[in-house]
Amino acid sequence: MRGMGHRFEFLQNLTNLEVLSLANNGIGMRIDQRLISRSLQYLYFNGNHLDIMWNGDYNTYTHFFQNLTQLKFLDISSNNLKSVTAEVLLNLPVTLQSLCIRSNSLKNFPWQNISSLSNLCHLDLSHNSLNDLVLQEIQFGTHFSFLDLSHNHLTSIPDNFFNKAESLQNLYLSHNQIKELNHQHLPVPFQKGSSLQKLTLHENPFKCDCNTSWFAVYLRTTTVNIPYLTTRVRCEYPESQQGVILLSIDQHSCQDIYGSLAFLISSFLAVTFTALPLLKHLYGWDVWYCLQVLWAGLKGYSQLPGSDSDHHYDAFVVFDTRNPAVRDWVYNELTVNLESTGHRRFSLCLEERDWIPGLSCIDNLHSAVHSSVKTVFVLSRSANGTEMVNGVIRQAFFMVQQRLLDEKVDAAVLVLLDEMFPKLKYLQLRKRLCRKSVLSWPRNPRAQPLFWNQMRMALSSDNLKFYDNNMSESFI
Repeated sequence: MRGMGHRFEFLQNLTNLEVLSLANNGIGMRIDQRLISRSLQYLYFNGNHLDIMWNGDYNTYTHFFQNLTQLKFLDISSNNLKSVTAEVLLNLPVTLQSLCIRSNSLKNFPWQNISSLSNLCHLDLSHNSLNDLVLQEIQFGTHFSFLDLSHNHLTSIPDNFFNKAESLQNLYLSHNQIKELNHQHLPVPFQKGSSLQKLTLHENPFKCDCNTSWFAVYLRTTTVNIPYLTTRVRCEYPESQQGVILLSIDQHSCQDIYGSLAFLISSFLAVTFTALPLLKHLYGWDVWYCLQVLWAGLKGYSQLPGSDSDHHYDAFVVFDTRNPAVRDWVYNELTVNLESTGHRRFSLCLEERDWIPGLSCIDNLHSAVHSSVKTVFVLSRSANGTEMVNGVIRQAFFMVQQRLLDEKVDAAVLVLLDEMFPKLKYLQLRKRLCRKSVLSWPRNPRAQPLFWNQMRMALSSDNLKFYDNNMSESFI
């Protein structure tokens, strides 16, 4: 019939005509502007040229189907349609229950006007080029139960698009480009309690990661019939999951990932809180001392007023005056060998001998430390055998450390009278920093001359010159 005119006025005279097929006739022009029938219920108009008839430049055939007052089924598939205007949709028969527009080239559809077809139950838009659905509620009729959107280019399903599709029972979404659904705003047909009975999802490039793991759970638990669920509903992203059946993804894998991360964090915390007390016990004082010196350097401490006065003594000797053995060694050994013998005589400051009567202990201690070139700490076990260091020695130590910070002068010399003297942290650090400033009283009398020679060298030399080269210069 191609190339011939088509006149269908006779249809209105066929009062019992219910089914008519005009399919595959290439009808596009030279035809009556309207089809008129009060009995026709099923019309097959596929394989023609509605794209020409409904061309935007002509409004001649906009009302072509309007006068088919009893029409229930209309097939206009394969008509090369690129769009369906709102005016065309509004002029379709209101009695229409099934509309098939498959196998065209539709890129959009006037969804907002579908409410004009109040009796529509079935809509087939498959095999088109639809890219997106509108982001608003569509007023589907109360009888609307079937929608075929398969074989399109849809990438997502807006969460509110189906809010009014309360009667939808069959939804075909296969062969699209849908990657994921919004879990927080799940479309109504996917929610529990909806009327949906059949859903197709196969041949979509689904993303299978921890954020979409809920979807696998949904597919396992839903009562909706999903064809090819175990064979063709596959993952496409990420690449490591490409081609994997979505249902085969272990829903506990994300829990394993988070569990592994939690295990690593808890292990790290356990090791940290186990190691910190141990390190504090072994190197706590060393770290504290280093931090204090570094902090002092960063704060830029300046020299205290009066600390640049002349030194009246070569050394201030600090010892436990209540320990008879130590007092005996200081007065009978130390003072005799340093003040009275040798080519170099040293001037020593002793608490009981040189402190000014009437001044407080702290004033005398401060004066002795700052008026002496060096401060000699004579350390030994206490008289009752304990390992405690008395308050005067401790306070003198703090003053020497303050002098190190203020004057950048290391004035400390330590003399250990006991071989088994407790391993104080400061002693360990001191031996690492300046070994020649830590001396031990020898038990062999023949080694005593060497000891006094080392003592004279320690009192005569600058401790900074004997610092270990591996130690940072920031300590001074």
